[in-house]
Amino acid sequence: MSEKYLKGILEICRRHFHVYVLFFSFLLLYTCTAVYSNFKTPEPQWQQAKIISLNGIDYKQVQVPLGKFGGTLNLSIVGSGPKTFNIWASTDAGSSTLSSLMFDSLFTDDPDTGEMVPHLAKSYEIKDSGKTIIVKLRKGVKWSDGVPITSDDVVFTWNNIVFSGLEGGGFNSLCLIDGKYPTVKKIDDYTVEFMTHITFAPFLRQLSYPPAPKHIFEPLIINHKKDTKKIFLAFWGADTKPENFVTSGPFKLSRYVQGERIEFIRNPDYFVTNTENKRLPYLDKIVYSIVQDPSLELFKFLAGEIDTVSIPGEDVALIKSLEEKTKKFKVVNLGPNSGTGYLVFNLHKPENGICKGSCNWFNNLYFRKAISHAIDRAGIVDNVLAGVGKPLFTPESLPSIYLNKKIANGYPQDLNFSKELLKKGGFSWNKDKELIDENGNKIEFTILTVADSRQSTAVILQDDLKKLGIKANLRPIDFNTLVGKSDTGDWEAIILGFTGGFFEPNEGANVWKLNGRLHMFDQKPHKPRDWEVEIDHIFNEATRYIDFQSRKNLYDRFQEIVYDELPFIYLVSSLRIFAIQNNLGNVRPTIYGGTIYNLESIYKR
Repeated sequence: MSEKYLKGILEICRRHFHVYVLFFSFLLLYTCTAVYSNFKTPEPQWQQAKIISLNGIDYKQVQVPLGKFGGTLNLSIVGSGPKTFNIWASTDAGSSTLSSLMFDSLFTDDPDTGEMVPHLAKSYEIKDSGKTIIVKLRKGVKWSDGVPITSDDVVFTWNNIVFSGLEGGGFNSLCLIDGKYPTVKKIDDYTVEFMTHITFAPFLRQLSYPPAPKHIFEPLIINHKKDTKKIFLAFWGADTKPENFVTSGPFKLSRYVQGERIEFIRNPDYFVTNTENKRLPYLDKIVYSIVQDPSLELFKFLAGEIDTVSIPGEDVALIKSLEEKTKKFKVVNLGPNSGTGYLVFNLHKPENGICKGSCNWFNNLYFRKAISHAIDRAGIVDNVLAGVGKPLFTPESLPSIYLNKKIANGYPQDLNFSKELLKKGGFSWNKDKELIDENGNKIEFTILTVADSRQSTAVILQDDLKKLGIKANLRPIDFNTLVGKSDTGDWEAIILGFTGGFFEPNEGANVWKLNGRLHMFDQKPHKPRDWEVEIDHIFNEATRYIDFQSRKNLYDRFQEIVYDELPFIYLVSSLRIFAIQNNLGNVRPTIYGGTIYNLESIYKR
């Protein structure tokens, strides 16, 4: 069945079944709200994997239901295809996703709790208030060419690839702690010691970084003293023959047809087993179809050509109805995504501290509060996200383990309260009901945004502000131009978003620290505000604790400050809705794991 044919069928459904869509949208809005507010990981939860030592190998035995060996998992990836299969050189999400099938990490995240759990690592121990971490590796685990994976690989990866700046994704900059790199040294063949000169809690999560095969990369570096980084980044590129890779993951590249598909085959020597001590994965193959147009993923899913798909908000109601009718797949709601969409005003003041025009308005806290209370977040969820979302009020994403739940629900739109706030801030209205400042200037400014769904959000926001007598001019531009403009300070207001995460608020340090490159609401402030200084202090202090609750208390305070001072006015968060074919076994979606985090134990029924 052709993609063109499927696209036509779905368009007919969208056009002629609008009554059904309206009904299911109404149903879905209730369902999504209920699922989000009561979201629990499917029961029963799987037990933690066990260490089973047999014949000199420390196997990882997963405690999941037994599956069936064989079969192909069909997935899709949007874009032109991978730029590289070198996971240490990748800078794009597609390349990283595909190469992660071939290269395992020392640690993974528990899909239910988000806690860090050993993977290639066997165990770890934290000493000296978090300044020393001892990692023990599994014995007997090998690279695909039969060479043992040892501490030499781990130490080499950190010292010769990360700290030397060879890797391509900028990971090394995250490892600088007050200008110094940690020290990484070998204790024995299966023990590595990581040491930092001060306690730095986020470093623990960074230990998940995958080790590289020293016996492959060391000669490459030694033999190319000139242009080393260029040679490194080009190594194991997209044109590399499958047999030339030396891997550690559950699957190995078998074929890459540019612009069409990427095929992986099972690694028969993988160190993960089922409860009968049979080596996993169950699947023989994974095939990724390369899809240029994101909308084609859904058509391929409905045709049975791929096994799971993310569903855009506008299509959820229709797909939910097809789920009930066909019984061929299930729709799952993984709750809000980890991103944070926002409206931000330029709060930067001249060096003399005297503001004029919009600078004066934006630095008026009553003004920012009035804007926030005037925004119809529920309307944005309904009209832009098709009901598949939640209002957002905090810098931490809704599924974050550090979310301050006391303020997460925020407040509803209240235009009357907004008007009262504006009056307190010294604003008034002229005879034409236009908002004016104390000097009689009409309140008018330009909002920059990206020409995508955020543009629709901007239109709703523009209408909300109009009800206050504010004229907001919208200017959609392409993403790269917008990012460049935000760095210059030559802007008044922006609607954009940060990708965010579930587990580590310090990933946003470059937004909140005074010297942060993304401290966009006031780039390089001449005289930081007291609350800016307090946030900067919190981000420094929170990294010095290794216990969760101490860090949580600090980040709760950080969120309260942002909630009160509104340097960013947060808008909405979309829900992550997926459809999964019923012929997949051992698929157990979770908030933190996603849908197919356990590829080694998924099987085809």
